[in-house]
Amino acid sequence: MAALFGLLSAVLYGSSDFFGGLAARRIPALETSLVAFAGAAVVVLGIAVVVPPEWSSAAVICGAIAGLSGAIGQWAFYACLAIGPMSVLSPAVAMIYAIVPAVVGIAGGERFAPIGYAALVAVVVAAVLLAVPRGAGATRIGPRALLLGLVAGLGFAGWVIAIDAAPDDSGVAPVLVDYGVSLVVYLALLVVTMLRRRRSARRAGLDPAAFGLVQLERRGAGYAAIAGLQMGAANALLATGLHLGDLAIVGVLNALYPLGTVLLALALLGERLSRVQVLGIVLGLAAATVLVLR
Repeated sequence: MAALFGLLSAVLYGSSDFFGGLAARRIPALETSLVAFAGAAVVVLGIAVVVPPEWSSAAVICGAIAGLSGAIGQWAFYACLAIGPMSVLSPAVAMIYAIVPAVVGIAGGERFAPIGYAALVAVVVAAVLLAVPRGAGATRIGPRALLLGLVAGLGFAGWVIAIDAAPDDSGVAPVLVDYGVSLVVYLALLVVTMLRRRRSARRAGLDPAAFGLVQLERRGAGYAAIAGLQMGAANALLATGLHLGDLAIVGVLNALYPLGTVLLALALLGERLSRVQVLGIVLGLAAATVLVLR
């Protein structure tokens, strides 16, 4: 059951990241993150009303750590997708996101049957294959996009490890704290960004009042809101899966989220897959099936 939660959350994350990437191409990544996290918070608050969480100091501390890590990771991820091909960068981030929790979980004493280890390795290999661009004429990825992808992968991995460390009976309590911390971080960064924008406007002889706290475009904000609603549901599913099962398995399965991002980018943006990426999709789905049914 835990593996199934991990896989379902991956499907939602993949779709969420696609719409988040579209939003970040229309509005700044910071504003995209703020709107998305606000939408996600609404979903998790609704879940908390139906299934009240169990509060504890450990849940709050883990949630706060997850909030800082996740806020940095999500901003870096949206910024990464805004300047590079989603079908390549999303899987590349997932590769980091898959390896770190798996290593932490196994180092912490989690043990599996041989087929379980083989499936874990297969998922990581699938993430690597999905990150291979199409042919010699594929879009080049600049160093800035690579750096943002690395930050995003480590941020997401930190989020998963922190949520997994929360008490098993805490429910969505750490996720609520996570969103609260993330929103505070984003608002603080927006204030700093607004001041910088106004300072630059003065130097350029423009009206500083024209540069408000948040710069939103309707369609971009809509994409970000859709991403946030899906993210909230995915986070709740992932938190449940982590508390029911092993960090290594649930974390690695969740790293299959690029399947959704890649397929949506293929269908809606016209991005094309290489044969190697298709192999990665097949391998990832096969490995996920083994982990769910084992």
